[in-house]
Amino acid sequence: MNQNRIQIRNVVIVSTLLAIAIALDVITGLIPGLNLSMPLGGRLFNISLLPIIMIGIFLGPIYGIVGAVTYGLFGFFYDGYALSYFATNLSEALLVFFLDYIVAFGALGLSGFFKKALDSRIWFSITAVVVLLIRWLSSTIVGAILWAAYASGSEFTQNLMDNVNQNAFIYSGIYNIIYTLTTALSIIIIGSLALPQFKELKLQFGSN
Repeated sequence: MNQNRIQIRNVVIVSTLLAIAIALDVITGLIPGLNLSMPLGGRLFNISLLPIIMIGIFLGPIYGIVGAVTYGLFGFFYDGYALSYFATNLSEALLVFFLDYIVAFGALGLSGFFKKALDSRIWFSITAVVVLLIRWLSSTIVGAILWAAYASGSEFTQNLMDNVNQNAFIYSGIYNIIYTLTTALSIIIIGSLALPQFKELKLQFGSN
């Protein structure tokens, strides 16, 4: 297979996985019990991130990061209206855009650096946990700088802020780790069960 055909094939694979992720995001968002979210944003058990992580695993970090950032841009246009409500100036808006959408989602594409991700369930779990923790770190930083100021928006977040003595970074870290851990658990379970199928797909994608 020549280089142009490989690139076209890879773009098709990325587009397909992006479409699956977006479909999962929309469908689960409509189903009670699967659409659980944190009070100020952050989907619990967010299985739509699994196809995004798989882009990097299947095709490597370059396609992985590009695909993940593309998904982040979709999220920005899908729910980016929050910028106009919360961000009070251009620097805050840019901070939210960069950390909440570019870095946080782009981190999922780093799965492409884990060459052994499909060798075993342990390696798959490590891959998922690492990229999601990087995403958590980015979300925690922007949360502490900006979103913590809106903790009074719900009883849960206000109580959480009070319990950490108004420490914005601890508050943001705890808030974001809740949905991050539930998402990691969901992805690890589903990914581990589908590991043989993922291995077969990667072999097919890697064939000439």
